[in-house]
Amino acid sequence: MAPKLEMESLIRHETLDTTESDTSFRNASIECGIHPTITKLNPSPPQQQQQSLPLVNGTDNTTTNNGAGATVFQTSLNVGKLCMGTGTLALPFAAEKGGLLFNIVGLGLIGLWNYYSANCLLRCLEFLPRRIVDNDAASAADDDAADHGAASECQPEYGTMDSNCDANNGEQHEKYYEHTMVRKADLMPPPPDGTTTYGAVAWYAAGPKGLMVLDMLMMSLYFGLVIAYEVAMQSFINDTPITTGSKRIDLLIPSALIAIVSCAPDIGFLSKFSGMGLLAVGLSFAVISWQGFEEHGVSGFKNSLELNLWPETLSAASSWFGVVVFGYGVAPFVFNFRNSMIDPNQINTCLQLGISLVYAGYISMSNGIRVLFSPGGRVFDDGDVFQAMPHDTWISIFVRLLMTFVVAVTAPLIVVPCGELIEGKLGLLNNNNNNNSNGSQHNQQQQQYQRSSSSIRTRIAVRVTFCFVCTLFAEFFSSGFVHIVSFIGCFCVSIVGFVLPPLFAIQLSNQHNKMGRSSSGEPNQNGDVENEMFFCDAAILVVGVVATVITSTLTFRELMMRA
Repeated sequence: MAPKLEMESLIRHETLDTTESDTSFRNASIECGIHPTITKLNPSPPQQQQQSLPLVNGTDNTTTNNGAGATVFQTSLNVGKLCMGTGTLALPFAAEKGGLLFNIVGLGLIGLWNYYSANCLLRCLEFLPRRIVDNDAASAADDDAADHGAASECQPEYGTMDSNCDANNGEQHEKYYEHTMVRKADLMPPPPDGTTTYGAVAWYAAGPKGLMVLDMLMMSLYFGLVIAYEVAMQSFINDTPITTGSKRIDLLIPSALIAIVSCAPDIGFLSKFSGMGLLAVGLSFAVISWQGFEEHGVSGFKNSLELNLWPETLSAASSWFGVVVFGYGVAPFVFNFRNSMIDPNQINTCLQLGISLVYAGYISMSNGIRVLFSPGGRVFDDGDVFQAMPHDTWISIFVRLLMTFVVAVTAPLIVVPCGELIEGKLGLLNNNNNNNSNGSQHNQQQQQYQRSSSSIRTRIAVRVTFCFVCTLFAEFFSSGFVHIVSFIGCFCVSIVGFVLPPLFAIQLSNQHNKMGRSSSGEPNQNGDVENEMFFCDAAILVVGVVATVITSTLTFRELMMRA
């Protein structure tokens, strides 16, 4: 859901307060290009402070549609920003592995696949309680009141049908049916506080185990992303004058910086550097394109048909699949985009525009660069786009240093939520709001101070340990940045973005239909449409499972061979 290594500030960022326990599950970008909105389902305690970061238009969005938020155009740009991260540096590698024609067609198909998966998740909202869907309490209260009023004529009590109701009246039956479904969903136990909207979908579709699986996948994603960050920084530094000459030291220095910054009480200031991510990526491709024209002119475009048009092996196709899936990853963050909009009903238009924009950009970044450097041979067969960048010019050195800085200051935005997720799973988070009512005020303040100190030490220990473990793996995979990206895309992003959305949609739809039949005793009037969606979802689910299993196996084998 997703992995781009500079965090673009998409919607907002929650700061950390070391005096309180933050149990929220922060959803790190699968695309790793952004730090998306953290959509909380249950309100946090009033002591937990939040700092909101602006969208493109500079507004702060804390509700679904309160009159302030992003327009369709701005949200479309945010979709593009989600994808256009450091992962784009592996796109020429994908074009090399997949072939020019296969890459053009495949990029479009993966974009459509993301769009369909995003709509699977949006359909899941129809089956969630209104308290989950509506972040604005006043709006939710009005909707509930309207629902009661609409259903009161045909349903005097919950779970019963008035004998005076006309059973043949389709409109009344539909109102009763919808009302019954919402009330039955409301009777289900709510997910834990701080659960994201995607997490709530997993909770209501598969229960606590579903949420646990999603958490584990996100944790694996965080882990892989930080490893990719550190490997990328090592490769950037190694080609600059500031290198120490030792790959291990070049890896340890930025890794230590990430660990130190991740332990800061408030990392909200790091999001101010998110705009540098797009600048660094743009400069990288501009310098590389200039270098290509300087060396080869347009001769590569004249002989483009001589290049491979299709993947030569299944392993090559798997490497292509992982990078491209990593490069989109829109589906898991569709709720973040939706909740940031002035009119959430326009989310599909935003997805269409944003994905189309990304598709056009990816074609030029992958096929364009690949063809431009084709007279020089298979330049991108085993590395990122920086392989084609000169090493001795001031602009190339500046771009590498800028990329190193961007990655170093945005990596903590992944370390922090992963650390909190680990703390929550290990039961290390302290609840500072449950003060003992007995005892003097002095004793209460002393106990609160002790709890705060313990919480700080716990956070520091978990985050430093996490960074240390990532550094060990980064040293092991130090020469495989593109292969790490490819494996993350095939495994974590593919499951979260392609497998789970249709699976959850099928599960929630089945639950909805079963409850409807048991409550009303009559079949759903939209059965034909739902059956059609069921078969579509099932087909997408099967394709997603097969693609994930095959490509994950092959890319993992390739990753281990390069280690």
